[in-house]
Parts: sequence; C-alpha cells; structure tokens
Amino acid sequence: MKFTNLTRAEEIGANCYLLEAGGVRVLLDAGMHPRAAGALASPDFSLLEGRGFAAMVLTHAHQDHVGCLPLAMREAPGAPVFMTEATAGLSDVMLHNSVNVMTRQREELAARDLPLFTHREVEKMSSDWEIIGLGERLDLGGHGVTAEFFDAGHILGSVGVLFEAEGKRVFYTGDVNFEDQTLMRGAKFPEKNIEVLIMETTRGDSPTPEGMTRRSEEDRLLTTLQAALEAGSPVLLPVFALGKTQELLALLYGAKKGGSLRGGFGLFVGGLSAKVTGVTDGLRGRAPRQHGDLKLAECLPMEVVGGRDIANLEVRPRTIYAISSGMMTENTLSNILAPRILENPRAHCMFVGYSDPRSPAGRLRAGRQGGEVLLDRREQPVRRRCKLDEFTLSAHSTREGLLAYVQRVQPKKLVLVHGDPPAVAWFAREVPKVSPQTEVVIPVPGVAVEL
Repeated sequence: MKFTNLTRAEEIGANCYLLEAGGVRVLLDAGMHPRAAGALASPDFSLLEGRGFAAMVLTHAHQDHVGCLPLAMREAPGAPVFMTEATAGLSDVMLHNSVNVMTRQREELAARDLPLFTHREVEKMSSDWEIIGLGERLDLGGHGVTAEFFDAGHILGSVGVLFEAEGKRVFYTGDVNFEDQTLMRGAKFPEKNIEVLIMETTRGDSPTPEGMTRRSEEDRLLTTLQAALEAGSPVLLPVFALGKTQELLALLYGAKKGGSLRGGFGLFVGGLSAKVTGVTDGLRGRAPRQHGDLKLAECLPMEVVGGRDIANLEVRPRTIYAISSGMMTENTLSNILAPRILENPRAHCMFVGYSDPRSPAGRLRAGRQGGEVLLDRREQPVRRRCKLDEFTLSAHSTREGLLAYVQRVQPKKLVLVHGDPPAVAWFAREVPKVSPQTEVVIPVPGVAVEL
C-alpha cells in the first residue's frame, strides 16, 4: 500500500494524491493552484508515469481540489470519478468559471498554454461522474478495495473518505470542519480501527485564542457590522464564491430576522456567487445542511454585480459588498473594488476567513492603517485609510479540533497534507504528545510513501 503526493510543493496548492492498494490505483482530488497559472498550476501528473488510475474520488468542489479535474481525467480515459450530488453540481459551475478565467489570462499573460481545458471538455466529461451518497460503499476497481463517504462539514457536499483494502482501513479527511457553521453541520467522521489517517493541516499555524468560539466570532462580526452600517459606512467583505458567501447570507438573514442587524442596508454579491447560491438552493433537502428549507437567493434583498460592471459600480453608504475572491486575487471583483473602499476613511473592510499571506488580502491584513498595499502588480500601491477588522469564521477545523481527532483515532500512521510548512510542523510536534504510538509522515512531493 503506497501514497504519493502529486502536488508540486509542501503547501496549500494543487491538492492531488495517489493511493495504491490491493493492486488498485485511486486518485484523490485534482486541484488547481490559486497563485500559479498554466501548467505550473496543475498537479504533477507525470508522476503517474502514463499508467493512469482505476478510479478517482473528489472530496469537494473548491478550486484547489477540483480545478484540474479535466486534466486528471485525460490521464485515465473512462475511469469513474466518484463524488456527491452537491459536489457534482458545484464542480460544473466552478470548472466552467475556471475556463473563463483562463481564457482571460491567456490574453493578459500571453500564455499560449491557456486555457488548460475547454467548456466542451467539461460538458463531455461529466458522463464519467458517478454520484455517491453518504454511507454508501463503493467498489474501486475490484480486488476488494472499497470506499465510503462521510460528511466533512466543510462546504456543501464535502466528504472524508474511508478506504478498506488489504485488511486495512485508511481515512482521508479532505477539508474538514468539526464545528457547526451557520449553514453547514459539523463533520461526522469514523474513529475506530483506522490504521492510516491522511489529514489536512490548513490551520496548523493558527492558534485559537482562549475563550474564542464560532458563536462569539459571529456575534463580534454582527456587532461590528451594525456599528459600521449605523455610521453610514460602505463595507467590503471579501468572500469566496463557494461556501463563504452562502454561510454569510445565512448569517445575515438570521441576524436580520432575530434583530441583531437593525435598519435597512444594501447588499451586493458577485455573479459567480449568485450561480453557486442558485445551485445550493436547488439542492435543498438533498444535501446535509442547517436551515434546510431556506432559499438563500431570496432571503435578503440583494443585487448581483459582474466583472463588466464592477469598475464603475457606485460605492454607496450603508451597503455591504460581499464579493469574491476572499483573498482579493488580481482581476477578481473584490480586488477591483478594493481601492475605492481602502482609500475611503468612512469605509470598512472586514475579513471573515483565511488569507494566504502572499495574496493581496494577506498583504493588506499584514499592513497598517495609513500604509500602502500593492493590490495589483500592474497598478500603483493603494493607501489604506478605511477601518479594517478580522474575524475567524473559517470553514476549516481548528488545529485543536484536528489534534483531538487524532487523539481519538490513535492511528498507526498519520500522513500530513494540505498545509504550509509551519502548519505541518506544528502537527508533527504536537501529535506525539497525544498519540505516542503514531508514526507521523510528511510526504515529500513526488516520493511514494509505504503505508
């Protein structure tokens, strides 16, 4: 039984892994790197050595897990790709959007290898997608190798996957959150007789302040937001189109209904966010979530803004701009709107989740009031005069929550993935304290690890 990390570096990037067990090769996810472009944004599929795989498992539809799915499927034509119904619906939206982004990048970067795939390819490949429900056991290419999905609580349709092969049980967490969010329920993962645990480490470098809970952070966000709106401020909330936007809509609706947010306010969301929200509403009752009957697209009065309109969009008082991307990546709506918010001393910018330190949002958050920040390499730096606040409403589990899961499972081997080096290093130090018999493995990209 072997595990190979197909990502190009030890980081949160183009997540993709190969599991070999019982004579069967299974690919786990196929992400696209959020900061790279062209071939360097993809996993290193040359490590498959032209031998393909028998089946693929897709844990959820975020770009760093699904973005290179068409490229992966070229490596094994006809091989089934297993996912939940929600992941299939959301992946279709995200992959078509990716084609649009890459087509634009082809002109901007003069990159002849873009787009890496086409709209037509996305449409055709969905015939090889197989929808699997939670708790349903599936056969992966014979030889007694099976898989079973468990709710991961990260975004709609996200799963962890339990593999059984060669008399062993291997569990891959994918991206996980053990806490209830506003919309998503906390993960329900198996804990017994797991010999090998393959675990994400996203927040390993982020300690949880004493006494902080998700509810306390939600309350703090709503209090800050109410004060900003009462002061007549425009508010920029950079959010991911998939997951964070829908969580925020549910939170704002609950606060408005319960009286935590008082008075009227304007609300803008991006075009991709609106599409994802529509898919989310269409899955009501068929995918685990809280507020199961709530139609998010209709819960609050909102306007949709697209890429063609954002540059000329009027910045209004008492208005929330909940637009992507969460990291303010160049050419996204939040990046284009940001200068008019940041340079306005009456405005407010609020972050509610993780930002890569190397992203425009990461640079902004690391700066100071009155300092300059480079949002776009083609433009001049912008001086921040607005207020800025940060809140921890991550869709990823806390490092303490992940460590507690390891303590309950007590695996023989723990494979640490999906984390920057400091995050991975924290788990490598702390796991022996709670599970002394566990061998901790940090897989070097491209090097097969014996499980």
